[in-house]
Amino acid sequence: MTETLHVTLWHPIKHWTAVYVFMNYGRWSCRQWAERLLVLWLDRLGGPRELVAVLDDTTVKKSGRKIFGLGCYPDRTDKNPGASRRRVWGHCWVVLALLWERRRGQWFCFPLRALLFVPEKFRPALWRLATKIELAERPVRGLEAANRRVTLVVDNLYAKEALANLSVCGWPIRLISRLRSNAQLSELPPPRRPGQRGRTAKRGPKLSARQLSRRRSHCRRLKASIHGKTVTIQAFVGVVMPSPTLGDQPILVIIVPQRSGEKRNLLFSTDLQREPVRLLERYAARFKLEDAFDQLKTHGGFADCRPRSFQAQRRHVTLCLLTSSLLRLLSLTLRNAQSIEAEPWWHPAGPPSVTRLRRAVAKSLRISPGLWSDCKPVEIPPSRSPPRLR
Repeated sequence: MTETLHVTLWHPIKHWTAVYVFMNYGRWSCRQWAERLLVLWLDRLGGPRELVAVLDDTTVKKSGRKIFGLGCYPDRTDKNPGASRRRVWGHCWVVLALLWERRRGQWFCFPLRALLFVPEKFRPALWRLATKIELAERPVRGLEAANRRVTLVVDNLYAKEALANLSVCGWPIRLISRLRSNAQLSELPPPRRPGQRGRTAKRGPKLSARQLSRRRSHCRRLKASIHGKTVTIQAFVGVVMPSPTLGDQPILVIIVPQRSGEKRNLLFSTDLQREPVRLLERYAARFKLEDAFDQLKTHGGFADCRPRSFQAQRRHVTLCLLTSSLLRLLSLTLRNAQSIEAEPWWHPAGPPSVTRLRRAVAKSLRISPGLWSDCKPVEIPPSRSPPRLR
């Protein structure tokens, strides 16, 4: 809150409690803001026929006895020895974002919504317990405003039957994820013989990833564009039955050997008609959300949230996500990028980045003069109203 007053230069004009009132008691909804951003995103980018959404959770370190929703989580950014056994205090947010492909292999991420996960051990008495899968269903159902088919790309933690059987606007969600390297798969059930007694088998014989990858008749050479590079992969492609955690529907599996070791990467899709190359490319685009997390925590204020109440925390995180998405949308739809550069001598080629747009917007609104070099601090007289952020 102090940083907001300092950046916007409201402290000589408005009372310092105005920001607290806006975050805690303001009459605005995070869900409605996300829906408006979705409509704006579809309008500006031409409305793709199929929405590609990515879902993951991230941890933010926090400390304080009265901060709501704190829990003990492993620090995934810690690469020191023994990091898997250490825990840190903080918040765990389940984030839904949209992916947009400008050209083949060039993806952009637009964070949309975030929900707070509170473990059962640390939840307050009046807080309704919800798992990460239950929290993930809420923002995914909010995509019904787009009235389009949805392809959901998740990690193996969210590869569950509840998300695989979810439907949006009457269309089943097409789930893309990965399995563990030692996951047990099964062949398709054999056809029922005439006069056979008993129930119909749901699965055939069990098989491992190593046994499937040895079937040369199902091996294919795939040429995909991953992270801006064109790679050629020799992989197994076939339709098998998953474990019961994914339900009783067959899945399309791609088994790719790792560069080192005997482990294998198992990628799957619930859409049996999907091209294997597109499955690889869309799962590789999932890591754009990790880049968005890094940008939000470093420059977007995502990790700087210090309010104690849950209402203020959720609204602060929502504003951080919407700001990043709006700046990214502006960078992709802006025609004359040189006219809004914060530095007069800086004229790079290509669309402006989110960081460059943030500096340009701050300069145009005459806030935070320290972001650029050729401007002096702006002094606003007490009788003059502050600039509105639109």
